[in-house]
Amino acid sequence: MRELQGVVNDQFSAITCPRNNRGRARDHAVQLIESYLADVDVILSELSRHVDNSHVDFYMLGSLAREVHDKSTSIGADHMRLACFDVIAACDERCKSSFSHNLTLLKNEFGYTKRQLSNFVQLERDIIRLEESSQPPN
Repeated sequence: MRELQGVVNDQFSAITCPRNNRGRARDHAVQLIESYLADVDVILSELSRHVDNSHVDFYMLGSLAREVHDKSTSIGADHMRLACFDVIAACDERCKSSFSHNLTLLKNEFGYTKRQLSNFVQLERDIIRLEESSQPPN
């Protein structure tokens, strides 16, 4: 989990800690991460789609950015949570150039976070398979 240092915080550890993950709970942690990644991917696509509009609805974009912030906070994706602040601030200031720049930074951070979390999910899935294969048959 050393590769995740700095990308996630203690909230992520609480969700994924093997000590807390008995039985199907490890599966649940994987599902939470996968859901987070899929949701944020959709929201970032939506944000990107609107940035090139001639009339930008900053209220809606700010709401979407806050949703990414909240989802990132709940899963413990700390760098994503922090990167959202600049996007939200640009929406509050109604500054299209700042929004566009900070959205690019947020998307870059998500790409890195997504790679790291996807690697973690793959390792967790491997552990689940090993645990299931070592279970004695009923």
